[in-house]
Amino acid sequence: MPELDVAVVGEINLDTILYGLPAKLVPERELLASGLALTLGSSSAICAHNLSCLGTKVGFVSKIGSDPLGRLALERLVDAGVEVHAVKVAVGRTTGLTVILPYPEHRFILTYPGTMFELGYEDIDLDYVCSARHFHMSSFFLHRRLRPHMLELFRSVKAAGLTTSLDTNDDPDDKWDRDVLEVLKYVDFFFPNEREAKKLARTDDLTQATKTLAGLAKVVVVKRGPEAAICQQGDAVESGSARSPSGRSRGSRRQFQRRLPSPILARR
Repeated sequence: MPELDVAVVGEINLDTILYGLPAKLVPERELLASGLALTLGSSSAICAHNLSCLGTKVGFVSKIGSDPLGRLALERLVDAGVEVHAVKVAVGRTTGLTVILPYPEHRFILTYPGTMFELGYEDIDLDYVCSARHFHMSSFFLHRRLRPHMLELFRSVKAAGLTTSLDTNDDPDDKWDRDVLEVLKYVDFFFPNEREAKKLARTDDLTQATKTLAGLAKVVVVKRGPEAAICQQGDAVESGSARSPSGRSRGSRRQFQRRLPSPILARR
């Protein structure tokens, strides 16, 4: 029997969220927020956390700095039951941090990458990762050191018999280079949002974008905020909402990440 249900390789950081900000951010003024949250951030870590809270045995592979930010983020995963012994600590380096400024119609997301950029292929214990049933990775474009080896990584876990999933998230450089498309050939579940799907497929037509990506990954799930999500496998297309009970779309990507692969992870 596999050692893990899911192995997650990716970034980890805390999110600082400032609520109730003025409608206009005026330079050189001390502007006040009405609320503050310091919570576990990063798509990879949140996915690992949520899966573990659902009873899934999760192992997490990442890199943090030797600082309080990294230790606190890791504690959040440990508290949720995630295995973190494969997380590397880069002495003298700084863990990343994201600051989120939410507004009713949009939000500003400001990220200092820190050790997100520094996770390398040599930092990953492949035997440990391949002891899982399923492999997940997030934030493709933030893994700058690992990215040249991303295709090799996905090939290796597929060759070991794992199912795979990928969430690219945004490309901060807004280049959307084509190397990710080669990786998609080894992905069973792909989780872009609408903007990401169009950028990757290089079209403004969502139907065409989903079709193009479904020709590479086995299953494509496109999140559309409060609108119905689209799931396509081959030529079969389904639509359904990932909206939370509060009606807010934030977190819908993670809801799909933790629910869709469940049949694969069912114990035999």
